Amino acid sequence: VKEQLQEKAVCLLHGVTSSGKTNIYIRLIEEYIKQGQQVLYMLPEIALTSQVIRRLQRHFGGYIGVYHSKFSQNERVEIWNKVKTGELRVILGARSSVFLPYQNLGLIICDEEHDGSYKQQEPAPRYNGRDAAIYFASLFGAKTLLGSGTPSIEGYYNATTGKYGLVE
Repeated sequence: VKEQLQEKAVCLLHGVTSSGKTNIYIRLIEEYIKQGQQVLYMLPEIALTSQVIRRLQRHFGGYIGVYHSKFSQNERVEIWNKVKTGELRVILGARSSVFLPYQNLGLIICDEEHDGSYKQQEPAPRYNGRDAAIYFASLFGAKTLLGSGTPSIEGYYNATTGKYGLVE
């Protein structure tokens, strides 16, 4: 994965469920934190992934923040400010977390990149969180790692044609 991310801005990690993708994510997050950079770990449905939240919080402690639309305005403002000051190095969030004011974003991990929950339908503005992540990462000069056991057609096509890196 590291080799692919050196060559390409975006890499698809294709691995079946329980193949160790999360362990790869954790190792990459550690490396980016050591370099003083921020990491966004996007999940399609925050409410359904409490085990991932617990696992990352156990591993990274106070460096990690969780962000999603179910939080109150005050909770969202608190996370916003901690991201802006760089206090939080790892954000675990749903699609809207891509719009936080990162200061030194180095990596975006878009787990289950094929999931339809990344597509905002209502209310406006309508956007695809995965595609927005790839675009925002390019603005920061950051890397994007797309992970999935069943990649989207466009993600797999981009990986097999050389636009993205591919690790299986």
